[in-house]
Amino acid sequence: MNKVIVDKDDTLELKNNAVYLEINCSHVTLNISGKVLINEFKKKSDDITDITINLAKNSELLYNRCHNINTMDTKISINQDSNSSIEFNYSMIAHDKGKLTMTSNVLGDNNKTNIKVKAITKDAGALVLQCTTDNKDKTNNNELLESLKILMLNDEESIIIPDLLVASNEVEVNHAATISGIKEDEIFYLNSKGINTESAKKLISEGFILNNLNISNKEQKELEGIINE
Repeated sequence: MNKVIVDKDDTLELKNNAVYLEINCSHVTLNISGKVLINEFKKKSDDITDITINLAKNSELLYNRCHNINTMDTKISINQDSNSSIEFNYSMIAHDKGKLTMTSNVLGDNNKTNIKVKAITKDAGALVLQCTTDNKDKTNNNELLESLKILMLNDEESIIIPDLLVASNEVEVNHAATISGIKEDEIFYLNSKGINTESAKKLISEGFILNNLNISNKEQKELEGIINE
């Protein structure tokens, strides 16, 4: 898999590619055609990035994004033409205040949109997650899924704002939004297996982050180092 580093605002044309992506600029546009896989994993002090993703007709995108991050104000916009599919899996650990705004515009027919965000807040971390999927009028046979979850390891206040805007009867939609801490019965179960409380919380947190990503076992092992930095 090739590595692509974007150090200045740019537009990337990705066609039938599999890439490791590193974004070090304020705005990037990704034009997707064919089948494309993007993995983006990094520990960052901040992320103030505006990403636009344009999916051409008959295209497929799997995007796995994982950040261990302090502050963020990230905007991600997705535009889908007909017969396209996107699976966008975003996992993050937030150590300070941050905001993620995702907007998905479904412009044509026969599209699949699957957006999954899982975030852990710890230390002074707090997040505002806003996700809007807009299925335009006179479109048909679209499937839309939003799943937004925050696991709190602190006492800060986080907010989830899920929106599904549906202007067509020919669409299947589902969304879920949860904010919770680690359940005591999960800790108790792992304690009963001889795992101390601190290690149990670490295992649960790692599973929460890693299981959100559609990646290989080898890539999961590589990510453990970023998650635990």
